[in-house]
Amino acid sequence: MIIIKNKYLEFIIILIIIIYSACYYVACSGYYEYHMQEKTMLTNKKIKEFEEDIKNNKEIDIKDYLDYEEKDYTNKITDIMYGISNNGNKIARKLIKGLFKKLSYLVDE
Repeated sequence: MIIIKNKYLEFIIILIIIIYSACYYVACSGYYEYHMQEKTMLTNKKIKEFEEDIKNNKEIDIKDYLDYEEKDYTNKITDIMYGISNNGNKIARKLIKGLFKKLSYLVDE
């Protein structure tokens, strides 16, 4: 048996094993396939409703048959990272423009 002297390394390895075991259990239990089957059943139900509405000459609106939920994944961390990214892009753009301006002086002379 391997003895790990670093407690942090041992903790990380144990954590990775636990996460792997949980993911393996979820995959083997069929949770994901069940979830996808539920979505398919819901879609088939909406298709049947659509066909019935066509047979009955009802007014059809696509929004009645779609179950689209727009999820907002933003939080304070993503907002901060978005701001950092924008500022980084502005700085990089200025540096590149300055670099090419200096290079153009070298080429012109």
